[in-house]
Amino acid sequence: MAVCPKCKKKLRLFDISQNCPHCGVNMRFYNFEENFYREAKLAELSAAKVSIKIKRLKAAFIGGALPIARLAVMLLPLLSVLIPLMKASFVLPFIKSEFPVSGLGLYNMYSNGTLMFILDMAGDKFNGADFALFRNVIFAEAAVAVLGLLVFLLTILCFISIKKMSVILCTVSGLGVVGSLASFIMAIRFCSVTGNAADSVINGTMSFGWIISLLMFAAVFVINLMILIKGIEIEYGEGDLERAEIAKKVKSGELKIEDLPQPIVETAETRAIEEEIRKQHEKIFNKSDESESESESENESDTDAEAKEGDAE
Repeated sequence: MAVCPKCKKKLRLFDISQNCPHCGVNMRFYNFEENFYREAKLAELSAAKVSIKIKRLKAAFIGGALPIARLAVMLLPLLSVLIPLMKASFVLPFIKSEFPVSGLGLYNMYSNGTLMFILDMAGDKFNGADFALFRNVIFAEAAVAVLGLLVFLLTILCFISIKKMSVILCTVSGLGVVGSLASFIMAIRFCSVTGNAADSVINGTMSFGWIISLLMFAAVFVINLMILIKGIEIEYGEGDLERAEIAKKVKSGELKIEDLPQPIVETAETRAIEEEIRKQHEKIFNKSDESESESESENESDTDAEAKEGDAE
C-alpha cells in the first residue's frame, strides 16, 4: 500500500487526490527538486556504464585490424570440417556403403544409422579391431568439429572480456590444431592397417581435409595470440571510467547518491552545457533589466510632462 512521502502514513484505496489526506502536502511535487537531481545523477552513472559496454563491444569486433581479422576467420575452422578427412567404405553381405569422414558425413552417418552399426561392429570377433580404429577416427573428427563450433561461438562472445576470451580462444584453437593432427594420425593408421589386410571388410583413402583444418585453427590461434600480446586500445568517453567506479561504490554502499555533486564528474561536455545555461540566463536577465529601464524611463517622461503642464498653468 502507498504511503505519503512526507508523513509516511498509509493511504487508502480511495485516496486519489494528489494531496495527502493527513498532512495536506502535494505528494506529486514533494521533494521534486531533490528527486530530480537524484534521477539526473543516476542517469549520468547509468549512461557511463552503457557507454563503456558499447565501446568494449565495438573494440572487440571492429577495434582495429586484428579484431576484424578475427571476425573474418571465426567460421573457417567450422567450415574446414566439411572437407573430408578421408573416404571410407565397407563391404559386408547384403551391405555396401561408401561415405566421407567429415562434419557433414558424420551427421549423415548418425542420421542413417551407420554410426551405430560401426560402434556395434567394433566389438566383433573378426573385424572388430578395424572397426575400432575407424571409430577412433570418427571420434577425433567429431572433436575437431566441436572445437570449430566453439571457436565460432566464443568469437561472438569475445566482448565479455577481451583478454580472457583471447586466452580461451588460443586454448581452443590450439586444441583444434592438436585434434587435426590426431585425426590425421589415426586416419593414416587406419588406412595402413586395413589396406595391408586382405580380409578386411572396411578400408579408407586419405584426403586433404586435415591440412585445411589445421591451417584454419592455426590462423585463429595466431590472431588471438597477437591480440593477447598487443591488446586492443579502447577509447572511452571523458569521465566514463571515473563514473563507472563511482557507480560501483554507490552500489556497494560506500557512497550515497545524495552526497554526490551534479554533475558527478565535470567534463568538457558538462562545462559547455553549463556555459550555455549561463548565457541563456544572462539573456533573460538582460531582457528583464531592459524592460524595467524602459518602463522607468516612460514613467519619468510622463512625470516630466505632467510637471511642465503644471508650470504652464
